[in-house]
Amino acid sequence: MRRGQVLVLVVLALVAVLAVVGLALDSGRIYQTRRLLQNAADAAALAGATELALNRFTTTRAAIWNKIAHYLQANGADPTTAQAWLCSGNVRLVEISQSTSTAPPPPIADKVEVIARRTIPVLFAGFLGQSESALQARACAGIGNLRSLGPRNNVVPIAVHYEIVRNARVGDTLILWDGYQVTIRPPDGSDQTYGESDNPYSGWLNLAWIHNSEDESREIDQSHSQANVNDWILNGNPYPIIVGTLSIPPNPPATDGDFIMGDPGIRTSGLHTLNAKRQQLLAEGKRPLFFFIVFDRIFNRDQMRQLFPNHRGDIPGSHGDCEFPNSLYFHAVGFVVIEVTEVRTQGSASGGKYVKGVLVSFVHTGDINFGGGFDGDEEMVKAVTLTD
Repeated sequence: MRRGQVLVLVVLALVAVLAVVGLALDSGRIYQTRRLLQNAADAAALAGATELALNRFTTTRAAIWNKIAHYLQANGADPTTAQAWLCSGNVRLVEISQSTSTAPPPPIADKVEVIARRTIPVLFAGFLGQSESALQARACAGIGNLRSLGPRNNVVPIAVHYEIVRNARVGDTLILWDGYQVTIRPPDGSDQTYGESDNPYSGWLNLAWIHNSEDESREIDQSHSQANVNDWILNGNPYPIIVGTLSIPPNPPATDGDFIMGDPGIRTSGLHTLNAKRQQLLAEGKRPLFFFIVFDRIFNRDQMRQLFPNHRGDIPGSHGDCEFPNSLYFHAVGFVVIEVTEVRTQGSASGGKYVKGVLVSFVHTGDINFGGGFDGDEEMVKAVTLTD
Protein backbone atom coordinates (compact mmCIF):
# COMPACT_ATOMS: atom_id res chain seq x y z
CA MET A 1 0.00 0.00 0.00
CA ARG A 2 1.37 3.41 -0.90
CA ARG A 3 2.33 5.85 1.86
CA GLY A 4 -0.30 8.37 0.72
CA GLN A 5 -3.06 5.84 0.96
CA VAL A 6 -2.02 4.96 4.52
CA LEU A 7 -2.09 8.62 5.42
CA VAL A 8 -5.64 8.93 4.09
CA LEU A 9 -6.75 5.94 6.11
CA VAL A 10 -5.11 7.33 9.24
CA VAL A 11 -6.82 10.68 8.76
CA LEU A 12 -10.18 9.00 8.25
CA ALA A 13 -9.63 6.88 11.35
CA LEU A 14 -8.73 9.96 13.36
CA VAL A 15 -11.88 11.71 12.17
CA ALA A 16 -13.94 8.71 13.21
CA VAL A 17 -12.26 8.59 16.62
CA LEU A 18 -12.73 12.33 17.10
CA ALA A 19 -16.36 11.98 16.09
CA VAL A 20 -16.93 9.22 18.66
CA VAL A 21 -15.12 11.23 21.35
CA GLY A 22 -17.09 14.34 20.45
CA LEU A 23 -20.34 12.41 20.51
CA ALA A 24 -19.46 11.00 23.95
CA LEU A 25 -18.60 14.45 25.25
CA ASP A 26 -21.82 15.89 23.84
CA SER A 27 -23.90 13.09 25.30
CA GLY A 28 -22.27 13.46 28.73
CA ARG A 29 -22.80 17.24 28.79
CA ILE A 30 -26.39 16.88 27.61
CA TYR A 31 -27.13 14.25 30.27
CA GLN A 32 -25.48 16.30 33.03
CA THR A 33 -27.25 19.49 31.98
CA ARG A 34 -30.61 17.76 31.71
CA ARG A 35 -30.17 16.27 35.20
CA LEU A 36 -29.29 19.66 36.70
CA LEU A 37 -32.18 21.25 34.85
CA GLN A 38 -34.57 18.61 36.20
CA ASN A 39 -33.34 19.24 39.75
CA ALA A 40 -33.98 22.95 39.27
CA ALA A 41 -37.48 22.35 37.91
CA ASP A 42 -38.29 19.97 40.79
CA ALA A 43 -37.09 22.43 43.44
CA ALA A 44 -38.95 25.32 41.82
CA ALA A 45 -42.23 23.40 41.53
CA LEU A 46 -42.04 22.33 45.17
CA ALA A 47 -41.26 25.90 46.25
CA GLY A 48 -44.21 27.30 44.31
CA ALA A 49 -46.54 24.62 45.67
CA THR A 50 -45.37 25.28 49.22
CA GLU A 51 -46.09 28.98 48.85
CA LEU A 52 -49.55 28.15 47.51
CA ALA A 53 -50.24 25.71 50.35
CA LEU A 54 -48.98 27.93 53.18
CA ASN A 55 -50.52 31.20 52.07
CA ARG A 56 -53.49 30.27 49.92
CA PHE A 57 -55.63 33.21 51.06
CA THR A 58 -52.88 35.84 51.17
CA THR A 59 -50.42 34.98 48.41
CA THR A 60 -50.48 36.33 44.86
CA ARG A 61 -49.57 34.94 41.46
CA ALA A 62 -46.48 37.18 41.47
CA ALA A 63 -45.41 35.88 44.88
CA ILE A 64 -45.69 32.28 43.70
CA TRP A 65 -43.70 33.06 40.56
CA ASN A 66 -41.02 34.84 42.62
CA LYS A 67 -40.57 31.66 44.70
CA ILE A 68 -40.29 29.60 41.53
CA ALA A 69 -37.81 32.02 39.95
CA HIS A 70 -35.67 32.12 43.10
CA TYR A 71 -35.31 28.34 43.21
CA LEU A 72 -34.67 28.09 39.48
CA GLN A 73 -31.85 30.60 39.74
CA ALA A 74 -30.47 29.04 42.92
CA ASN A 75 -30.19 25.73 41.07
CA GLY A 76 -28.53 27.12 37.96
CA ALA A 77 -31.56 27.59 35.68
CA ASP A 78 -32.55 30.82 33.95
CA PRO A 79 -35.97 32.08 35.09
CA THR A 80 -36.34 34.26 32.00
CA THR A 81 -36.59 31.20 29.74
CA ALA A 82 -38.85 29.21 32.09
CA GLN A 83 -42.63 28.86 32.22
CA ALA A 84 -44.98 28.08 35.11
CA TRP A 85 -48.69 27.41 35.53
CA LEU A 86 -51.18 27.00 38.35
CA CYS A 87 -53.22 23.88 37.69
CA SER A 88 -56.17 21.88 38.93
CA GLY A 89 -55.39 18.24 38.39
CA ASN A 90 -54.12 18.00 34.82
CA VAL A 91 -55.78 21.25 33.71
CA ARG A 92 -53.70 24.41 33.42
CA LEU A 93 -55.72 27.24 34.98
CA VAL A 94 -53.44 30.24 34.52
CA GLU A 95 -49.87 30.88 33.42
CA ILE A 96 -47.80 32.83 35.95
CA SER A 97 -44.46 33.01 34.10
CA GLN A 98 -42.76 36.35 34.81
CA SER A 99 -45.97 37.42 36.56
CA THR A 100 -46.28 40.69 38.44
CA SER A 101 -49.98 40.18 39.10
CA THR A 102 -51.32 40.83 42.60
CA ALA A 103 -54.36 38.64 41.82
CA PRO A 104 -54.81 35.64 44.09
CA PRO A 105 -54.37 32.10 42.77
CA PRO A 106 -57.54 30.39 41.51
CA PRO A 107 -59.40 28.83 44.47
CA ILE A 108 -59.30 25.37 42.91
CA ALA A 109 -55.55 25.42 42.14
CA ASP A 110 -53.89 22.34 43.65
CA LYS A 111 -50.78 21.92 41.52
CA VAL A 112 -47.84 23.97 40.22
CA GLU A 113 -46.23 23.07 36.89
CA VAL A 114 -42.79 24.35 35.88
CA ILE A 115 -40.83 23.97 32.64
CA ALA A 116 -37.15 24.98 32.74
CA ARG A 117 -35.11 25.45 29.56
CA ARG A 118 -31.46 25.77 28.59
CA THR A 119 -29.52 25.81 25.32
CA ILE A 120 -25.94 24.47 25.31
CA PRO A 121 -23.26 24.35 22.56
CA VAL A 122 -22.33 20.95 21.17
CA LEU A 123 -19.14 19.72 19.53
CA PHE A 124 -19.83 16.74 17.30
CA ALA A 125 -23.21 17.96 16.10
CA GLY A 126 -21.46 21.00 14.74
CA PHE A 127 -20.07 18.81 11.96
CA LEU A 128 -23.65 18.06 11.02
CA GLY A 129 -24.67 21.71 10.96
CA GLN A 130 -26.07 21.79 14.54
CA SER A 131 -24.00 23.94 16.89
CA GLU A 132 -26.27 23.82 19.96
CA SER A 133 -28.85 21.64 21.70
CA ALA A 134 -32.10 22.91 23.30
CA LEU A 135 -33.00 21.09 26.52
CA GLN A 136 -35.98 21.33 28.84
CA ALA A 137 -37.21 19.72 32.07
CA ARG A 138 -40.77 19.61 33.41
CA ALA A 139 -41.95 19.18 37.01
CA CYS A 140 -45.34 19.24 38.72
CA ALA A 141 -45.88 19.52 42.46
CA GLY A 142 -49.29 18.73 43.95
CA ILE A 143 -50.92 19.92 47.16
CA GLY A 144 -53.31 18.05 49.43
CA ASN A 145 -53.90 16.94 52.98
CA LEU A 146 -50.98 15.00 54.45
CA ARG A 147 -51.55 11.24 54.33
CA SER A 148 -48.87 9.88 56.65
CA LEU A 149 -46.26 10.80 59.22
CA GLY A 150 -43.25 8.62 59.84
CA PRO A 151 -42.07 7.72 63.33
CA ARG A 152 -40.44 10.20 65.69
CA ASN A 153 -42.22 13.31 64.55
CA ASN A 154 -43.58 15.72 67.16
CA VAL A 155 -46.91 13.91 67.36
CA VAL A 156 -48.90 14.36 70.58
CA PRO A 157 -51.08 11.31 71.37
CA ILE A 158 -54.19 13.49 71.39
CA ALA A 159 -56.95 13.42 68.76
CA VAL A 160 -59.16 16.35 67.75
CA HIS A 161 -62.55 16.01 66.05
CA TYR A 162 -62.70 17.14 62.41
CA GLU A 163 -65.52 19.60 63.18
CA ILE A 164 -63.05 21.61 65.25
CA VAL A 165 -60.78 21.94 62.23
CA ARG A 166 -63.72 22.67 59.95
CA ASN A 167 -64.93 25.53 62.15
CA ALA A 168 -61.58 26.96 63.30
CA ARG A 169 -59.20 29.18 61.35
CA VAL A 170 -55.44 29.57 61.35
CA GLY A 171 -54.60 31.91 64.22
CA ASP A 172 -57.50 30.77 66.41
CA THR A 173 -56.70 29.44 69.87
CA LEU A 174 -57.80 25.89 70.65
CA ILE A 175 -58.34 24.72 74.23
CA LEU A 176 -58.52 20.94 74.67
CA TRP A 177 -60.15 20.27 78.04
CA ASP A 178 -59.69 17.14 80.09
CA GLY A 179 -63.48 16.72 80.14
CA TYR A 180 -64.11 15.73 76.49
CA GLN A 181 -64.61 19.28 75.21
CA VAL A 182 -62.70 21.56 72.84
CA THR A 183 -63.06 25.34 72.72
CA ILE A 184 -62.33 27.47 69.65
CA ARG A 185 -61.30 31.01 70.62
CA PRO A 186 -60.92 33.44 67.68
CA PRO A 187 -58.87 36.62 68.17
CA ASP A 188 -62.08 38.52 69.04
CA GLY A 189 -62.63 36.20 72.01
CA SER A 190 -66.00 34.79 70.90
CA ASP A 191 -65.60 31.28 72.30
CA GLN A 192 -67.38 28.27 70.87
CA THR A 193 -67.19 24.97 72.76
CA TYR A 194 -67.88 21.52 71.30
CA GLY A 195 -68.40 18.11 72.84
CA GLU A 196 -69.86 16.37 75.84
CA SER A 197 -69.30 13.07 77.63
CA ASP A 198 -71.40 11.02 75.17
CA ASN A 199 -69.98 12.87 72.13
CA PRO A 200 -66.29 13.61 72.86
CA TYR A 201 -64.37 16.02 70.65
CA SER A 202 -60.93 15.02 71.89
CA GLY A 203 -59.27 11.77 72.87
CA TRP A 204 -56.07 10.35 74.30
CA LEU A 205 -54.50 7.77 71.97
CA ASN A 206 -52.46 4.61 72.38
CA LEU A 207 -49.91 4.99 69.59
CA ALA A 208 -48.63 1.47 70.23
CA TRP A 209 -51.90 -0.19 69.14
CA ILE A 210 -53.07 0.89 65.69
CA HIS A 211 -55.32 -1.19 63.45
CA ASN A 212 -55.04 -0.82 59.69
CA SER A 213 -56.70 -3.35 57.38
CA GLU A 214 -53.66 -3.27 55.08
CA ASP A 215 -51.05 -3.61 57.83
CA GLU A 216 -51.65 -5.12 61.26
CA SER A 217 -48.00 -4.92 62.32
CA ARG A 218 -48.60 -1.95 64.64
CA GLU A 219 -50.98 -3.77 67.00
CA ILE A 220 -48.22 -3.99 69.58
CA ASP A 221 -49.18 -3.03 73.14
CA GLN A 222 -52.76 -2.72 74.34
CA SER A 223 -51.74 -1.70 77.87
CA HIS A 224 -49.28 1.14 77.28
CA SER A 225 -47.78 2.69 80.39
CA GLN A 226 -47.06 6.23 81.48
CA ALA A 227 -43.47 5.60 80.41
CA ASN A 228 -44.75 4.96 76.87
CA VAL A 229 -46.76 8.18 76.91
CA ASN A 230 -43.80 10.20 78.19
CA ASP A 231 -41.58 8.78 75.46
CA TRP A 232 -44.09 9.63 72.72
CA ILE A 233 -44.45 13.21 73.93
CA LEU A 234 -40.71 13.74 74.37
CA ASN A 235 -39.53 11.87 71.27
CA GLY A 236 -42.50 11.59 68.92
CA ASN A 237 -44.69 8.77 67.67
CA PRO A 238 -43.17 5.27 67.85
CA TYR A 239 -44.73 4.04 64.57
CA PRO A 240 -45.95 5.62 61.33
CA ILE A 241 -49.45 7.11 61.36
CA ILE A 242 -51.55 6.76 58.19
CA VAL A 243 -54.84 8.59 57.77
CA GLY A 244 -57.86 7.46 55.80
CA THR A 245 -60.87 8.86 53.98
CA LEU A 246 -63.20 11.20 55.82
CA SER A 247 -66.70 9.76 56.24
CA ILE A 248 -69.41 11.85 57.86
CA PRO A 249 -72.69 10.35 59.09
CA PRO A 250 -75.09 9.35 57.61
CA ASN A 251 -72.49 8.13 55.08
CA PRO A 252 -71.14 4.66 55.86
CA PRO A 253 -67.82 4.65 57.72
CA ALA A 254 -64.61 4.41 55.75
CA THR A 255 -62.42 1.40 56.47
CA ASP A 256 -59.11 2.73 55.16
CA GLY A 257 -56.45 4.40 57.28
CA ASP A 258 -55.59 3.94 60.94
CA PHE A 259 -58.00 3.09 63.75
CA ILE A 260 -56.11 4.06 66.90
CA MET A 261 -56.96 2.66 70.31
CA GLY A 262 -57.89 5.43 72.74
CA ASP A 263 -60.14 6.99 75.34
CA PRO A 264 -62.08 10.26 75.47
CA GLY A 265 -60.56 13.33 77.05
CA ILE A 266 -56.91 14.04 77.85
CA ARG A 267 -54.75 11.82 80.04
CA THR A 268 -53.72 13.99 82.96
CA SER A 269 -50.52 12.05 83.62
CA GLY A 270 -49.04 13.18 80.29
CA LEU A 271 -49.67 16.90 80.70
CA HIS A 272 -46.57 17.47 82.84
CA THR A 273 -44.44 15.82 80.16
CA LEU A 274 -46.03 17.89 77.40
CA ASN A 275 -45.31 21.06 79.36
CA ALA A 276 -41.70 19.93 79.88
CA LYS A 277 -41.29 19.28 76.14
CA ARG A 278 -42.73 22.71 75.39
CA GLN A 279 -40.25 24.35 77.76
CA GLN A 280 -37.41 22.36 76.20
CA LEU A 281 -38.25 23.57 72.69
CA LEU A 282 -38.48 27.18 73.88
CA ALA A 283 -35.10 26.88 75.62
CA GLU A 284 -33.63 25.67 72.31
CA GLY A 285 -35.03 28.71 70.54
CA LYS A 286 -37.68 26.64 68.71
CA ARG A 287 -41.40 27.13 68.42
CA PRO A 288 -43.34 24.50 70.40
CA LEU A 289 -45.12 23.07 67.36
CA PHE A 290 -46.85 19.71 67.71
CA PHE A 291 -48.85 17.49 65.36
CA PHE A 292 -52.32 16.56 66.65
CA ILE A 293 -54.26 13.77 64.94
CA VAL A 294 -57.68 14.60 63.45
CA PHE A 295 -60.44 11.97 63.67
CA ASP A 296 -63.91 11.76 62.16
CA ARG A 297 -65.53 8.96 64.17
CA ILE A 298 -65.07 6.88 67.31
CA PHE A 299 -65.92 3.18 67.11
CA ASN A 300 -66.61 0.80 69.98
CA ARG A 301 -65.45 -2.83 70.02
CA ASP A 302 -68.62 -4.23 68.45
CA GLN A 303 -68.56 -1.65 65.66
CA MET A 304 -64.93 -2.52 64.92
CA ARG A 305 -65.87 -6.19 64.73
CA GLN A 306 -68.56 -5.34 62.20
CA LEU A 307 -66.17 -3.21 60.12
CA PHE A 308 -63.39 -5.82 60.19
CA PRO A 309 -64.98 -9.26 60.66
CA ASN A 310 -61.83 -11.06 59.49
CA HIS A 311 -59.45 -9.33 61.86
CA ARG A 312 -57.47 -11.76 64.01
CA GLY A 313 -55.95 -10.30 67.16
CA ASP A 314 -53.40 -11.91 69.45
CA ILE A 315 -56.01 -12.30 72.18
CA PRO A 316 -58.52 -15.16 71.72
CA GLY A 317 -61.71 -13.56 70.50
CA SER A 318 -65.10 -14.04 72.03
CA HIS A 319 -66.75 -12.89 68.79
CA GLY A 320 -65.65 -15.33 66.11
CA ASP A 321 -62.13 -14.75 64.78
CA CYS A 322 -62.25 -11.04 65.50
CA GLU A 323 -60.81 -9.37 68.55
CA PHE A 324 -60.29 -5.74 69.52
CA PRO A 325 -59.00 -5.48 73.07
CA ASN A 326 -60.07 -1.93 73.93
CA SER A 327 -63.50 -0.32 74.13
CA LEU A 328 -62.89 2.64 71.76
CA TYR A 329 -60.99 3.35 68.51
CA PHE A 330 -60.45 6.69 66.74
CA HIS A 331 -60.42 6.79 62.92
CA ALA A 332 -57.60 9.13 61.83
CA VAL A 333 -58.30 11.37 58.82
CA GLY A 334 -55.57 14.01 59.01
CA PHE A 335 -53.25 16.18 61.06
CA VAL A 336 -53.18 19.73 62.39
CA VAL A 337 -50.24 21.62 63.86
CA ILE A 338 -50.80 23.50 67.10
CA GLU A 339 -48.27 25.83 68.69
CA VAL A 340 -48.78 24.94 72.33
CA THR A 341 -48.86 28.09 74.48
CA GLU A 342 -50.01 26.73 77.84
CA VAL A 343 -50.51 23.42 79.62
CA ARG A 344 -52.55 23.37 82.81
CA THR A 345 -51.99 20.25 84.88
CA GLN A 346 -54.29 20.88 87.86
CA GLY A 347 -57.99 21.36 88.39
CA SER A 348 -61.18 19.46 87.80
CA ALA A 349 -61.81 17.67 84.52
CA SER A 350 -64.49 20.15 83.47
CA GLY A 351 -62.89 23.56 83.07
CA GLY A 352 -59.67 22.56 84.83
CA LYS A 353 -56.81 20.76 83.09
CA TYR A 354 -56.21 21.65 79.47
CA VAL A 355 -53.82 22.06 76.56
CA LYS A 356 -54.01 25.46 74.91
CA GLY A 357 -52.43 26.46 71.63
CA VAL A 358 -52.73 28.37 68.36
CA LEU A 359 -53.70 26.65 65.10
CA VAL A 360 -50.82 27.03 62.64
CA SER A 361 -50.66 26.73 58.85
CA PHE A 362 -48.15 23.98 58.09
CA VAL A 363 -46.74 22.10 55.10
CA HIS A 364 -44.91 18.77 55.31
CA THR A 365 -43.28 16.94 52.41
CA GLY A 366 -45.02 13.61 51.93
CA ASP A 367 -47.90 11.67 50.41
CA ILE A 368 -51.23 13.32 49.70
CA ASN A 369 -54.45 11.94 51.16
CA PHE A 370 -56.66 12.33 48.11
CA GLY A 371 -59.73 11.20 50.08
CA GLY A 372 -59.11 13.60 52.94
CA GLY A 373 -60.67 16.87 51.86
CA PHE A 374 -63.72 18.49 53.41
CA ASP A 375 -65.21 21.96 53.67
CA GLY A 376 -62.99 24.23 55.73
CA ASP A 377 -59.99 21.92 55.70
CA GLU A 378 -57.43 24.59 54.85
CA GLU A 379 -56.22 24.31 58.43
CA MET A 380 -55.16 20.69 57.95
CA VAL A 381 -51.45 19.97 57.51
CA LYS A 382 -50.75 20.00 53.79
CA ALA A 383 -48.49 17.67 51.87
CA VAL A 384 -46.44 18.93 48.92
CA THR A 385 -45.08 16.28 46.62
CA LEU A 386 -43.83 15.85 43.05
CA THR A 387 -46.60 14.24 41.01
CA ASP A 388 -45.12 13.86 37.50
